[in-house]
Order: sequence, then C-alpha cells, then structure tokens
Amino acid sequence: MQRRPKSIHLSEAERAALRALLRDGVNPTHAARRLGCDPRTARKEAKALRRQDQADAPPSPVPPPAPPEASTVSPEQERAERLGAEFWRRKAKLAEASLARVEHLAGELAGLRGQSWQVPDWLLTPPGAGERGRSVVGCLVSDVHMGEVIEPDEILGVNRFDPEACRARLRRYFDAACTIGRRWASDTQCEGALLVLGGDMVSGAIHDELAATNALTSPEQVVAVVEAIAGGIRMLAEAYGRVHVVSVPGNHGRTTPKPTAKLYARLSYDIMVAAMLQERFRHDERLSFQHGDSKDQIVPVFGRTVFVTHGDKIGTKGGMGFAGPMLPIVRGTKKVEAQQARFGRRPDLILHGHYHTTGNAGAVLSNGSVPGYGEYADDLRAEPEPPQQWLFLLHSKWGLRERAPIQLEPPGLPPKPRVRVPAGWQGGEAA
Repeated sequence: MQRRPKSIHLSEAERAALRALLRDGVNPTHAARRLGCDPRTARKEAKALRRQDQADAPPSPVPPPAPPEASTVSPEQERAERLGAEFWRRKAKLAEASLARVEHLAGELAGLRGQSWQVPDWLLTPPGAGERGRSVVGCLVSDVHMGEVIEPDEILGVNRFDPEACRARLRRYFDAACTIGRRWASDTQCEGALLVLGGDMVSGAIHDELAATNALTSPEQVVAVVEAIAGGIRMLAEAYGRVHVVSVPGNHGRTTPKPTAKLYARLSYDIMVAAMLQERFRHDERLSFQHGDSKDQIVPVFGRTVFVTHGDKIGTKGGMGFAGPMLPIVRGTKKVEAQQARFGRRPDLILHGHYHTTGNAGAVLSNGSVPGYGEYADDLRAEPEPPQQWLFLLHSKWGLRERAPIQLEPPGLPPKPRVRVPAGWQGGEAA
C-alpha cells in the first residue's frame, strides 16, 4: 500500500485497525507498511498500548516470604567455631602479657633499665698536628664459655677445659695484656685500654648436651665469669690508668631456646654480665662501660670507627670445607662493611668472635676461643687451634699498628727421643 503523506493524520477507523494489528502481535513497522502510515506513528501507538495495558492490569500479588533455609552447620559445629575464635583471642592476649613480662624481667635482671653509657673523651679526641703519637691497648675477649667442660678422654687427650682452667687462662691473658701492651705503647702516649667483651662469656644451656655436661648452671656461670673478668679489669686499670669496656651478646648467652631477632641483647646473659660489671665498678672513675639493646656496638677511637659484633649474625653460614671458617668470615665481614657504609659509617676495624678461629683478613680481627679444641670441633675434624685471644694496639696515626694472638696455655715441649743403647755400651769408644 502507498504511504500517506505525513501531514494527513489517521482517521479513527485507521487508528483502530492499526491497534488491532499491534494487539495481534504484528511488528509496528510491518503494521505501518500494511496501512500505508508512518512507522513512527505505529511505534507511538505501540507504546501507548503498552502503557494502557500496564495501567489496566491488576496489581500482581506479593509472594509470601520464603521460609528460612535450614542451617547446614550443626549447633555443635557453631559452638566449636565460636569457642575456637574466643580461644585464639585469649591466646593472643596471654602472649602479649607474657611478652611484656619477659621484657620487664629481662630489663630488671640485666640491670638495663636506666643504664646510661657514653664513650669517654680520651677515645673521641682525634690526633692533633705535630703531637706525639697516642695509643690505646686493645683486648678482645670472646667465646669464654665459662662453665663448659671438655673431657680429654673424649678427644684423645688433645685438650682439657673446666671452670678452673678457664680462670687460669683468663689470668694468663690479662697478665700478657699488661706486659706486652706496655711494651708496645712505650714509644707513644698511652691513653688507656679498650676491653671488648665479644659475647659467649658463658657456656649457657642452649643445647641439651651442654645442659647435661656443664659444670655450672647458667646463673652460676654468670657469677663466675663476672669474678674472673672483674679481676682482669682491675689489672688493666692499674696498668693503663683508664679502661673502656664494650660488650655485645653472643649466641651461647641467649636465654631463649632458639635465636631471636627481637630482644636479642636484652635476653642475653652476656649483657647481664656487662651490667653486673658496670654496677660493681660504678664508683671507679677510671672505668667506663658501653652496651645496649643492639647486637652490635660502634666505638670511635682517635677519629676511626671500630665495629664490634659477636659474629653469629654477620649474614653467612658454613665453614666446614677445606678453607675452614675463614671464607664465611670474609664474606660476612664484607657484608657488614657494605651495610655500614650505606649508613655512612664504614668501619675501619671489625672485631668479632664466634668461629673459634684466629684470623686477620684485612681490617678484621677474628678471635679464637678460651676453651680451645673440643668435642664439637673434633666431630667436624676441624683444624686444631690452641686457646688464644687477640691483643692489639690502636695508634692515633697508624691505626692498627700491633696485634698478636695470646696463647692461653704454654706450648707443650715435644717428647725427648727414645734411643736404643746397645748392650755393653759405656760411652766413648767401644772396648
């Protein structure tokens, strides 16, 4: 059918016919084509019909609310989940309270609350132009292991160690420090002595075998090593006039079953030893002490930086190959140098222990031990090393000028050769 002009409207009959087609489901475009009208008119009529049908339709009934679904969790399970959450909340609160008690107890036992320290002026003052060289005698004492017992029968008689041997070896070391150190410093103005307690002052009870074989309990070890070190401090003070004591914690001094990153120093018997020594000499103006919550200490000496750490946390492990512990020591001390350089305080000298191996790789003094060769080293088939500790001299101009490992036991003389004498030999010419 020909489409009508847009200006002519639909008549009532045509509109009724269009609506009839739309109600029969004919598409508005097809209905407009049949009647010859504008498709837009057909679409408008379709919308009008839909609105009219919606208005005339009765409201749809509201469906009743669906009954609640039956819970798939039994009352017993709900109770277990509720009690489980409450249990873990109580567990967290108890852990926080326990940690607070441990912090407080560690601070009280070690005397850390309110402890203050500062580096003495005689170590801080840098050298002046044209002045006579100044010096400080350095004593590195670490890995004392007071209380440990080394049975000679278990290592074929190579070594023996117990608390009495420990005291004797420490006395020998401090005797040598007073004698040799004064000889080294004879051409300088000696300002005093630097005593570095590098950790592992006690054997501790960090392993079951130590707890079973130690001659002393851990508190008894602390008392014994404080007495021994205090005697050495008095000797150094008499010989050099002033002593600065620096202390760091070691792994054997820990009071926790496993090594920790947090509270490492505050939970250490080594820092308790330092605090007890500081309290003992609190009225002696010749002495100064340096220790704190850190596992490391930095000591400025004549404008140079001395970095002190025990050695168990230098970032490397190993040491059982043919090169021994020196390879991990070199790797670890290089990591320490790089780390501290990023903080703007590259060390001029690193002092550490832990490996029971005497070494001097560059600007590093790796300390031996007071016990010496023992059952653990024997199990590793390690290179035997005598009990020894570093003694050194720091010079205001030359830095580390002198150093020597002090052997804590006199070297044994080789046995005399046994010679078979012929029967009837009387000396001189044979008859």
